[in-house]
This record gives sequence, C-alpha cells and structure tokens, in this order.
Amino acid sequence: RALQSRLIADDLGPLASEFSQVDPLFIERVYRNVEGAGSWCDVRQSAPLETCTDMARLALDDALIWIEERYGPALESLRWGDAHQATQDHETLGDVPVLRFFVNIRQSTSGGDNTLQRGLTSGKGPNPFQNIHAAGYRGVYDFADPDSSLFILATGQSGHFLSRNYDDMAQLWRRGEYVPMSLDEDLARAAAVGVTKINPRN
Repeated sequence: RALQSRLIADDLGPLASEFSQVDPLFIERVYRNVEGAGSWCDVRQSAPLETCTDMARLALDDALIWIEERYGPALESLRWGDAHQATQDHETLGDVPVLRFFVNIRQSTSGGDNTLQRGLTSGKGPNPFQNIHAAGYRGVYDFADPDSSLFILATGQSGHFLSRNYDDMAQLWRRGEYVPMSLDEDLARAAAVGVTKINPRN
C-alpha cells in the first residue's frame, strides 16, 4: 500500500488518493519494467534519478512509521486479524451509541483483496484494512446428492440481536467452514422444538 502510494503520488498528484486499493499487477509491471513501466519509480519533481529499490526502501519506512503510529512499536505482537476485521453492522442500530457494541459483529478474517478467502478492504480512513465486502452467503450444492449440500451465513439465522442465533454462524464463516443443508423435510424437522402455523383470517 505504501509502495503504490510512493510510485503514483508524483505522477498523479491529487488524483493518487482515488487509487486506495492496491493493484499488484501494476506493481509487478513496474518492478519488471514491462514496456518501460519502471519509470514510475522516478520522482519527476526531484533532480536525482530514483530507482525502484529506492522507492521500496522509502515505502518500507513509510509503512513501519504508519504501523507504529497505529498499533505501537511491538511489531512481534501484531496479528493480521486485528487489522483485517469483517464489519457486519446492524442497518438500523449500528450507529446508536452503546447499542452498536451489542449489535455490530466484528471478527478477524484471513485473506484480503487478492486471496481465495476474498474480502474487499476499505482502503480508506483510519482502518484501511477492514473487510467491508465479502460473501454473506456461501453455498456448495451437490446435484448428484442434494442432501450432501452445504451452506454458511456470515452472521446467523436470526436478525434479532437478542437471539442466540444472531451471530451463531459467524465463527464458522470466518474459518471457512459450513453446515449441512438437507431438502428432506423429516430430517429438517427432526430437531424442531415445535411447528408454527400462520393461517389467514377468514
């Protein structure tokens, strides 16, 4: 992130802030000097000719300073998941003081913008690595044996924050695990505590 910022700041000026998501292909092209892309490493406004190695060193310094300001100097205690948290905010109560601590679900996630466990980071603000966009529902369907299908929700089955099912799937979702899905009605009702019938008025 710091490296991309260093590479584009002098060429794009104020427009550089619009490129908040890291583009690994751009960085690769620059460092492999594909079609002269290595010229992005030189700061046009300075007299000396900066190399891509110079930019990497400066970017590392930038990143270490930012990390220390944000998380403190103990680098060995840093965890990926502390910065990369999935943010599942309650649409209605998510901004209400005090209540937001009970209704908003936060959990550490692996992966990032360019991994299999994809989760798009915000790229902006004080928490640029927060996971703000990911699969809220994942399903694996076995058409040969539908009763072997699997699914998972990012939070839980209930939208009511006082329900025990409000976030009961969150940890499974975070770990990439699933729960079985069955189309067999008898099997689905096997553990039911009762049946609710909704009848229209006469």
